[in-house]
Amino acid sequence: TSHVMADAIKRLYPNAKLAIGPSIDNGFYYDIDFGDIKLSDEDLPKIEDEMKKIVKENATMERYTMEREEAIKFFEERNEDYKVELVKDLPLDEKVYFAKQNDFIDLCGGMHLLHTSDVKNFKLMSVAGAYWRGDEHNKMLTRVYGTAYYSKEELDNYITMMEEAKKRDHRKLGRELGIFMLSDYGPGFPFFLPNGMIIRNTLMDYWRKIHMKNGYEEIMTPIILNRRLWETSGHWEHYGENMYSTKIDDEDFCIKPMNCPGSILVYMNEPRSYRDLPKRLLEPGLVHRHEKSGELHGLMRVRSFTQDDAHTYITEDQIEEEVTRRIKIIDSVYKDFKFEYFVELSTRP
Repeated sequence: TSHVMADAIKRLYPNAKLAIGPSIDNGFYYDIDFGDIKLSDEDLPKIEDEMKKIVKENATMERYTMEREEAIKFFEERNEDYKVELVKDLPLDEKVYFAKQNDFIDLCGGMHLLHTSDVKNFKLMSVAGAYWRGDEHNKMLTRVYGTAYYSKEELDNYITMMEEAKKRDHRKLGRELGIFMLSDYGPGFPFFLPNGMIIRNTLMDYWRKIHMKNGYEEIMTPIILNRRLWETSGHWEHYGENMYSTKIDDEDFCIKPMNCPGSILVYMNEPRSYRDLPKRLLEPGLVHRHEKSGELHGLMRVRSFTQDDAHTYITEDQIEEEVTRRIKIIDSVYKDFKFEYFVELSTRP
């Protein structure tokens, strides 16, 4: 269906340049450079109509290969810059696979249906922006999302489900119920409204009660700390491009993306004895991380959020007891909210 859509778009917009069009869990998308043309959701029915014509043509979907250099020349002659880049990134000795239907030819990595007439039940869902190869320094392309099913009933069920999901979108409900708002003056930085603060404060009361019962002490560390700390912790080297920084008294400072170094400074503030351990320090710390604008999504993907962070300082023989305590806390909270979860173990390399 992705090939059929790309064929239709090239017929309607001959100067459009195709980038990449993979299948995804709930359908497919294609990233396309339309030049100066601004495609919108209102244009999708016109593309669907052209797709239906291609389906009726019942073209055979042929698959064949070219040598790498031949494929590069093929796309250069057609001014398909993105395809040229994709082919050039392939290993030198690798053959390039193509799919052909009528006069439309595209890169193709895998097997698919053999005739365009097999693609009957499809729907183009939306238009969005996407940077080429997910890099914000590259050009913004137009991403067209679609889906396809074997039967009309399956397609109709999916469309109905998506319409119902829109009604329950947390961004829509957040606005309507006075819980939170977003503003162009602070993309990715949520504003909590009065009703949202009632929910937030209730959650914090619940959170504190659980942790105080388990012997934690609450701290608060600064939002901005000197860059030298982040270099010592390794954040600057491994995460610097996602950190916000500023200058204070001619020195570099960073807004914290994580709470860990601040907690360690609190622990180091005075001499400690093994008799003081375990030392359980707790912080609902406000952190800031730079997310790409195209990846922001309501409260799910933001640039600032409060992270429930606890750091426990222990002796080796306390590891089992403290890890068990942590697991029990996590499990009890997730069960209270009926969250399903899985656990991964990360070790320090």
